[in-house]
Amino acid sequence: MRHRVSFITTIFTFIVLFLGNLVVATEAGDACGSDWPYCNGSLIPDFTDPLVVIEYSHRLFTGGLGFLILINFFVAWRKKRPGEKSVKVLAPLSVLLLFTQAFTGGLNVLLNTPPGFTTLDVSISLALLVSLVLLTVALKRKPVEKMEEADIDQQKKLKRLYIPSLFAISFLYFQIVLGAFFKHSGASEIVMGIQRSERLFHSIPLSQFLYFIHGIVSLGVAVAVAWVFFHALQKKVLVRSSLILVILVVFETIVGFMTVVTKIAVYSSSIHMIIATITLTVGAYIVGKAGFGEYFVIKEKNDHSDSSC
Repeated sequence: MRHRVSFITTIFTFIVLFLGNLVVATEAGDACGSDWPYCNGSLIPDFTDPLVVIEYSHRLFTGGLGFLILINFFVAWRKKRPGEKSVKVLAPLSVLLLFTQAFTGGLNVLLNTPPGFTTLDVSISLALLVSLVLLTVALKRKPVEKMEEADIDQQKKLKRLYIPSLFAISFLYFQIVLGAFFKHSGASEIVMGIQRSERLFHSIPLSQFLYFIHGIVSLGVAVAVAWVFFHALQKKVLVRSSLILVILVVFETIVGFMTVVTKIAVYSSSIHMIIATITLTVGAYIVGKAGFGEYFVIKEKNDHSDSSC
């Protein structure tokens, strides 16, 4: 049960991402002004404005997440086993991403949320979520001194999903980041003929090119996810998780069309981002399972030959 803290941290990270998405969708990022970490010059601002409530809640949850990730790091580091490279890498990586995200988020507020800058914040937050999912999967493995033949066979079957799931999650990550940039830079408004807000650039061909690339990457996501599902069915491993991944990609595509039809309405773009984040989470889970396996072979103190991750 050493993965519990990491699991809770992952859920908390997802909530913070949801609140961050709500901040962007409602354009509440400037509701507290630029005097971060204060809100309109006060630690406890006036809550009669809903936008202040959204932005202030996001700041509070983000601060809470920071403490939780630090606690998670110490717990994971303390409970890692000799030779457990995955935990040794992922635990400090989550802390590094936390500080990077905090710096980027603070800079975003201080610069009054310039067009396109939020994409950087989203990119780091998603990378943090993926690192925590992988850490949770790594910590959840069952420690054994020696694997049986059936377990080794199971590990080999899981490994067959590693490459396709890695492609799937890479395409998914790039798709979400590109979609975020398409929206936050104002390129989506140019393509859809929406006259509002600040824009990073005003080039119609560049905006249409970004839209085209986003479509190509989305196609890559569909192909990679189908590849994962094919291997899951063939090897009879992680079939349920792979099926959920396929369903989520279908939903994400449908809501993506809704977002275009409604010209990036708050509700459709928020649902789109939430489903995309859940899809990335499930994809990261499959990558973790396929890469780390179900078991961790405990190394003897003098054994340096084990290549377990």
